[in-house]
This record gives sequence, C-alpha cells and structure tokens, in this order.
Amino acid sequence: MDASVRCVLDIKAESGETPVWSVAERKLFWVDQEAHRLNGFDPVGGINESWRMPAHVSSFALRGAGERIVVALRTGLFDFDRASGALHPIAAPPPYPVETHRYNDGRCDRQGRYLIGSVDLSYFQTKVPGGAAVYRLDGSGLTEVIGDITCSNGMAFSPDGRTMYLADSPAGVVYAFDYDIATGTPSNRRVFVERDRDDGIFDGAEVDATGGYWVCLLMKGAVARYTPDGRLDGEIPVPVLQPTKLAFGGPDLGTLYLTSAGHRHLPGDQPLGEQAGGVFAIETGFRGIAEPTYRF
Repeated sequence: MDASVRCVLDIKAESGETPVWSVAERKLFWVDQEAHRLNGFDPVGGINESWRMPAHVSSFALRGAGERIVVALRTGLFDFDRASGALHPIAAPPPYPVETHRYNDGRCDRQGRYLIGSVDLSYFQTKVPGGAAVYRLDGSGLTEVIGDITCSNGMAFSPDGRTMYLADSPAGVVYAFDYDIATGTPSNRRVFVERDRDDGIFDGAEVDATGGYWVCLLMKGAVARYTPDGRLDGEIPVPVLQPTKLAFGGPDLGTLYLTSAGHRHLPGDQPLGEQAGGVFAIETGFRGIAEPTYRF
C-alpha cells in the first residue's frame, strides 16, 4: 500500500494515545497516558498545548465545540473544563480493583454516547484472561455492555454506526458486533480478524469513509487496513516500533494521524525508532468521518 509518512510532532511522549480530530477547532487532541497529560495539537502552527491530569488518563471525548472534555482517569470519569482547569466527577470507576484494572481505549459512537473499555493488568502475571469489560456512558450513567475481554483496544464503528469493532490485544483478535444505534447495545459477538501476535499486536484503530478498518500493529511498526469483510487490504510501515492509535483529520479529513509510544511496552531489544513517542501524519488517499462529540 502506497502512503507517505511524516513526523509532525517529535515530542517523545511516554505513551501517546487516543488521537481525536476536532473539526470545530481544527486541532488534534491526544493523550500521553503515563505522563498524565491531555494535549491539543495545531498542525498548521505546530503548537501543542498540554493540560496535566491528576492521574493516568487513557481516553477522552470532546463535548461539542466548547471548552469541556470528558476524560477517563484511573480514578473515574470526569468533566474537564479547559478554561478553568476544573475537573467535575461524572462516574466512579466500575467495581474492579483499581490496583490491577484501569480504563483503556474508548471513543464516542455515531450517536454521541461514550464507550470506554478497560484492561486487566494482572493478566500479564497470571495469564488468566477475561477480567476486563467495555462500558457505555450516556444519560443513564455508566453501564457495562461487553464482558470477557482482557485488554480493550481497536474500538471503532462502521460508517452507518451499526457495526462495532473491538480488539482484545492479548488474544490477537478483533471482534465485530451488531450495534443497536437506538440503545447503544452491542450484540452478536464474532471474530472479524485474527493475527499471530508475533506478526504485530492489535492496538488502536479507526474506520474510513468507505468502511475500511485501520489498526495499529504494535511491536511490528506498521498500520494495517482491513476491508469490511475482514480481508487484509495492505500494510504501511511506520518509523516507530510502537504505533498506538489512529484518527483521520485535517481540513478534508484526508490525513491519517498516528500516535506512538516512547516507553517500551513489552520486553525486547528491537529499536523503538528515533521519533518514538511522536505524532505522525500519513497520506493514504482515503478520507475519514468526523468524530462524534459526547452529547449527553
């Protein structure tokens, strides 16, 4: 697959994640999870604004065109006011041990509900899978909607919103679900694609306007695109070993932005890349769909 890749922000993030393009502000918002920072990057001016969070921040959802953002911290879900810096609690963490569990990948569905998954960190010692889940935040509060996963990643929605994708990274599987757009309920879990972990570990993902599923291949230094029927359409090498998540952005949503990790996620001696922890722009010829904002 032909594509050009360039580093647009060589910031050496510890664990860059969750890029979200704001159409209203023409900025790329993203987090450095381990550094507890939410960021807003202006690719035209090259300026990155940063807000320090009081705990590990895994994911977030923009709220309209205003100054407020829903942030998923290790201590719960909060409404963050960028203007004042104030954090207001929305929901406590689910009833899991905070020593071994935390929120992970998340995003809004096409209707503006916030879906947020978790990770069971104890798995990496016990090797007992299935201790994490996915939750939905809407006007009714926080509700578990998917169970029996280990590390939630690769969350994305088809262009019509009726198919939900979710990767369980340790299992080497991306699942597809039927998604009820009226209630925000996934069902009919099935395998969408599988991959040997020695050939790249599924991490964050995005869907383009034609329904293609783009996913980062952690520890391989590549991004893959799968067609809606689960066929591998191609891979794009990137100059970092640990690409983490993707988001279409730019004036026409034609640039695929990529975050990456500068802190080694898994043991090994492969070089991370000189620009590890940077934010990259990939020109693929595909266009994305505007990311919905949280509407509840």
